[in-house]
Amino acid sequence: MSNTLARPTRRTLVRGAAWSVPVVSIAAAAPAFAASGTSSLTGGAAVKWGNGPTKHVSWDLTLTNGAVAIDTVSITFTYTPNGGGIFTSFTIFGYAPLDNTWAFPPIPVGGTSTVTATHSAEIAANSTTRIHTDFAGDDNSAGTVSATATIKYVGSSTTVQVPLGAVAWGPGGEHVH
Repeated sequence: MSNTLARPTRRTLVRGAAWSVPVVSIAAAAPAFAASGTSSLTGGAAVKWGNGPTKHVSWDLTLTNGAVAIDTVSITFTYTPNGGGIFTSFTIFGYAPLDNTWAFPPIPVGGTSTVTATHSAEIAANSTTRIHTDFAGDDNSAGTVSATATIKYVGSSTTVQVPLGAVAWGPGGEHVH
């Protein structure tokens, strides 16, 4: 009986190496995949209220961030009154006075049905950002609002879209802030 140990064949070595390569590539892709699902955008009911001849629809949103900080986020709001009107002003409040951390273009003369607000300051990982919006116009007896957040995470060059809506509002009701 021989005391020699059996050596592994070349085929055995190659087969073992083939199994280890995908593990390395999956591990390298994990951070990008993890970043794509770390945030959610939720919203409560839209609320109609009036201020003289101007009619308002307020909508409260919550951006909940996971384990990866957000580098920038843009939220495109779409306002659709059933009467076919458009909104003539738009503001974001931060549950306090006007929230100056958001930038959005001025509403053009004649109004618009969409506006994109951008927050370019970093939003910390594992945080919650409350967003209070106010749409105003001359026709909002009933309709919907919707939003889509485009998020770029710190350390990533790609963006992720997180949609929300459409949320309906009806006639009546008073804004509560």
